Amino acid sequence: MQKFNYQKGNKATGKIYIGLDHGYGNIKTAHRVFQTGIECYDEEPIVSTNYVKYRDKYYVIGESHLVYQGNKTETDDFYILTLAGLAEEMKYRGLHEADVVLAVGLPLAWVKTQAAEWRNYLMREKELDFSFRKERYKVHLCGLEIFPQGLAAVHNQGSMPGMNMLVDIGNGTMSILEIHDGRPMENSISTEVFGVHQCMEKIQKEVSKHSGVEVPEMLIEPLLRNGIGDRTDAVAMTTKRIAENYTAEIMKKLIAHGYREELVHLYIIDGGGCLLQNFSDLTAKPEVTVITDICANAKGYEALAMMKQRMRG
Repeated sequence: MQKFNYQKGNKATGKIYIGLDHGYGNIKTAHRVFQTGIECYDEEPIVSTNYVKYRDKYYVIGESHLVYQGNKTETDDFYILTLAGLAEEMKYRGLHEADVVLAVGLPLAWVKTQAAEWRNYLMREKELDFSFRKERYKVHLCGLEIFPQGLAAVHNQGSMPGMNMLVDIGNGTMSILEIHDGRPMENSISTEVFGVHQCMEKIQKEVSKHSGVEVPEMLIEPLLRNGIGDRTDAVAMTTKRIAENYTAEIMKKLIAHGYREELVHLYIIDGGGCLLQNFSDLTAKPEVTVITDICANAKGYEALAMMKQRMRG
């Protein structure tokens, strides 16, 4: 991880690297996590201070999750969330002004097809002047690096000898990649819309169908993240049943992509790891590693961007 050097006035000395993992459920930096909900207002919010002010608009951040969009460049949502992410990480580092190399990712199978558009979207302005939580930030974007999501999270796992499989289960998508003797296999890349949100939606629909009550995500999320414990109420039991079915489907998909317990070391990344820990026996197997650090991708993006720029000289 990079060392943080500052000048007076909370301005960074030289350029800094900030990794942002743009999930549909959460935005992650190397040190901060916040929900992706975003609401735009023409006037300053009455009760919330958790907002970005940009071009005379006010964007309240983090009161919910974004709905899966497929292409993140179709709206300004992820652009505004990027500003919030920059501010969160700069605040952590004691900065309000910096020259920044932004390091980001895309799902494995979408890097080739969406990277150019993602780059243009995030780099459409290089001089940024905005406020977050009523504090002003000035950013000069002096570079952008894009990496495969998931692969960045295992960059520090050593040489990874033998047969390995990486599964990155986010809120919107699930990506799978085989790694043989430390070498990612191009022909094994797979990304599909089978994220945790699909499980959440099924739970909500099932509960509503039988009880007539709309249960918000915030009441179900802790059950998925931590398990149902001793609860036996209808919401908990419905969550358990559907989550177990969801994790069973994940296993089927892994097997279809070549996973064999006795031959392959499996690495599990992102929020889906919690579901597999709580609603399946997969993570108890000896050749399975769950990367529990939700910021692993963002940290990986930063490290890889620094390495890449050093190689360029």
